Amino acid sequence: MAIPVLMPRQGQSVETCILGEWVKEKGDAVKIGDILFSYETDKASFEEEAKADGILLDVFFAEGDEVPVLVNVAVIGAAGESVDEFRPGGQAAAPVAETVAPTEVVTENATVPEVKTVSEPSGKVKISPRAKNLAEKSGVAYLQLAGSGPQGRIIERDIEAAAQVLPKLTPLAQEKAKAEGLKVGDTTTGLGGKAVAKDLISYNPIYSDDFEVKKLTNMRKLIAKAMHTSLQNSAQLTHHMSADARTIMALRKKYKKALDAGQITQNITINDLVCFAVIKALKKFPQVNTHFIGDSMRWFKKVHLGLAVDTDRGLMVPTIKMQTIFRLKVFQDRCRPSPDNVVKAM
Repeated sequence: MAIPVLMPRQGQSVETCILGEWVKEKGDAVKIGDILFSYETDKASFEEEAKADGILLDVFFAEGDEVPVLVNVAVIGAAGESVDEFRPGGQAAAPVAETVAPTEVVTENATVPEVKTVSEPSGKVKISPRAKNLAEKSGVAYLQLAGSGPQGRIIERDIEAAAQVLPKLTPLAQEKAKAEGLKVGDTTTGLGGKAVAKDLISYNPIYSDDFEVKKLTNMRKLIAKAMHTSLQNSAQLTHHMSADARTIMALRKKYKKALDAGQITQNITINDLVCFAVIKALKKFPQVNTHFIGDSMRWFKKVHLGLAVDTDRGLMVPTIKMQTIFRLKVFQDRCRPSPDNVVKAM
């Protein structure tokens, strides 16, 4: 029997993942434990293993696609099995039933409950505890509702009516809407028609229609989140300083000549020398390599250097993990006699 391969969910706040590389291709034989593909969230990268033996009958997404979690990515089964029912966005057509004589069907006009919304919430939203609890359980954006209770209070029947008319929100979208005062836009992209965080818009956009909205990739989301966190947790201070670089430039020329002469095997750049100087400075002034934690400070015994690198996907900061301060001192002592020792130290 064919078995779907789902995009795993890595955490409650993760709504989509970026599909990385397909290790197996359509038509390949797979066994339990074989790596099928890699994927990444906004925090880490993972690999998905096969949960069954068989043939990789079909794949539904390409490398680089942003795939919602818990959506079918591929199908494993026996050769010749149908995969139509597992395709995202719809199932295979149901078998046609035997034709029968038409019968008169009497239908009642279904009444759609009337739901009143507000153009923008003003002040504290009045909502009963029962209505708020129901709204959070059913994923209703109660901030945009006009209540029918006393003094405009949102009551339980308002939530029940809105649940039949308004799109529902994922838990993450609910938190974002409440924290930032947002509402659901014209389109929803979540599973089952639910609105995810990226579907939320402002109540009163300050711009005209002369703009274009483009979705962010997970990498861009991570960059924006990290920069925003840095602004919140770090003191903003800028120093404009200059330094005499003649010595370091002379050292660079010395290593370049050594590379050309075959005395060393790695090219030592200005960037390498600056990074090494930063490591030595952190060793000399360890109080800079600390974090504030409430009324305490965490002093790190190791120096891990983050180096910003511009890539096609966005700004990435790989961490160059260094040894203990004692090992750094050994590296520093070793790099004095010859260029090769600097290479080892780097």
